[in-house]
Amino acid sequence: MIKNAHSTRAFVAFLVTWSFVILTVTGIVLYVVPHGRVGNWTFWTLGGLGKDGWADVHILFGAIFIVTGALHLYFNWKPFKKYLAERVSGHLAVKRELVTSLVATLLLALGALFAVPPVSWLFDLNDWAKSAWSGAPGQEPPYARAEATPLPVLAQRLGLDPDTMRKALTEAGVRIDDPNSNLERLARAHNSTPAALFALIPKPATGSAQAGEPLDPAVIEDRLTGTGLGGKTLGGFAETNGLDAETVRTRLAASGLEAELTETLKAIAERYSTRPIEIAKVLLAPAYRLPSTP
Repeated sequence: MIKNAHSTRAFVAFLVTWSFVILTVTGIVLYVVPHGRVGNWTFWTLGGLGKDGWADVHILFGAIFIVTGALHLYFNWKPFKKYLAERVSGHLAVKRELVTSLVATLLLALGALFAVPPVSWLFDLNDWAKSAWSGAPGQEPPYARAEATPLPVLAQRLGLDPDTMRKALTEAGVRIDDPNSNLERLARAHNSTPAALFALIPKPATGSAQAGEPLDPAVIEDRLTGTGLGGKTLGGFAETNGLDAETVRTRLAASGLEAELTETLKAIAERYSTRPIEIAKVLLAPAYRLPSTP
């Protein structure tokens, strides 16, 4: 007689295994996905899922893994307890291994808290992977959640002419039924992305070299905060804002700063105990000096 009874123990064991596999995949994806501002601005997807979709799957199977892991331990508690008893009674080295593993865990936790190499290298790689998605022009929003800002507010914040903005979008075939709509809503209605629609809008130059006059530090703070400045290289930021290498070096030197064009604004800011936005102010507002600079 063939048994077809469903084995709960086997089911749980397989569920633990599949949950581990899915968590591994989703963990890798979430490690390299772009920062939220870039993902929202470009409607980033992978395998048909956006960042939130991958995060939801990760959370779900994380919970399943915890529950099924506990059940798996419950179903196998007797052999597990017997194995531990035999190991402890037969090999005192288990105690040493327990201590060394605990010490290693504490050291890793401290390395994460204080960003000490080599643990910090994992975080640096994570930051590099996420920032790599925004390397191309237009991949970064002008500020965080710009796609959700009503069009009149977006125009006001960026110093754009509302009528010119609406005209440019309309001429490109974008229908604007609600004047208070936003780029996210319009992009979904026209099978596009906020980044693509924003590229259609005529914009004034953002850098002083292009605009012909220095920008006010307060304006720079307002426009560039939350746009992922830290991940941009000095050379890339300078090119975007129409600054040549000599101008960059001169303006940095005026505040007592030195940097290579290949360095990120975050790395430069950390070296001088400041923020990336302060480096941007030094570059875009020639008369500006870092607060710590006499």
